[in-house]
Amino acid sequence: MKKILFTLLISGFSLVSLAQVTDNEKALRTNNVAAEEGEEGWKLGGMTNIQFTNTKLYNWAAGGDNSIALNGVASLFANYKQGKNAWDNTLDLGYGIMRQGSKEFEANGKTYNRPFKKTDDKIELVSKYGRQAFKNWYYAALLDFKTQMTEGKNWIGDTTTTTISKAMAPGYLTGGIGLDYKPNNYFSAYISPITARFIFVTDQDLADAGSFGVDPAEYDDLGVKISDGKNLKTEFGGYVRVQYTRTEWNQEWLKNVGLTTKLNLFSNYLENPQNVDVDWETLITWKIYKYFNISFNAHLMYDDDTKTVDDLGNVRGPKVQFKEIFGVGFSYSF
Repeated sequence: MKKILFTLLISGFSLVSLAQVTDNEKALRTNNVAAEEGEEGWKLGGMTNIQFTNTKLYNWAAGGDNSIALNGVASLFANYKQGKNAWDNTLDLGYGIMRQGSKEFEANGKTYNRPFKKTDDKIELVSKYGRQAFKNWYYAALLDFKTQMTEGKNWIGDTTTTTISKAMAPGYLTGGIGLDYKPNNYFSAYISPITARFIFVTDQDLADAGSFGVDPAEYDDLGVKISDGKNLKTEFGGYVRVQYTRTEWNQEWLKNVGLTTKLNLFSNYLENPQNVDVDWETLITWKIYKYFNISFNAHLMYDDDTKTVDDLGNVRGPKVQFKEIFGVGFSYSF
């Protein structure tokens, strides 16, 4: 008898590991772990999520497309408190790819492999040192570095593409001094009226085009390049960073929930200070029993130096950018 194999059309696997206080973790954290508010020493933790989804169709009468996607995020922290000193460190990573449609397709009489397209790509490392000024306020200095891992492309269909970003194109380095409000181990509000921000565009083609706010290349009337585009732009302004990170809760129903939300605001005193750059990101992970877990990541941005590209490849002015990733993982065998 002919056997018919029918697989789940949408199958997902999501592995969520939350940094919770377990007996094993207590053994690893030595004698200086701050597991409760107000205690001194190191506090370590974070959230990670790896999600895989696949849709495969065989002679499916209702129609649809095959798809495969992989997305991973991690938000890790290592905070230290001793006496009047506080040192907070965070590392945020994100990467995602997907392919929509069959593996191969034909165009213009040729057969092509359908590419994977990037859906997420981020590296951000933040280190902040503070010394207590009074009560919950600290004199503080902060360094924030962010870039991406791989090349970013603007796709027109599946065969035409232009490069719009690369690793260190852009790269952002922000440093400043100010005051940090830290009432507990979870919340921090850093305010700096004296902040320098450096925008790196190490790819010369992107620099020549003036990408991400750097000065573009200059050309004569015949189109001959007179000077290269700048690889660095320096800004000076005011900076605010508000962050709330928590993986430990008193409520029983929240014990498997991890939350990180952070808001960054920057105003460049030297150019259009009224156009405030906004970077707000939230990551929530929720592990329910062994086979079921949920993750939600939302990222809203506005950068006055970043031009956007429409579906036809036309360069437009800066706009509000928004990205949302929602994942539900379920695995069951029968």
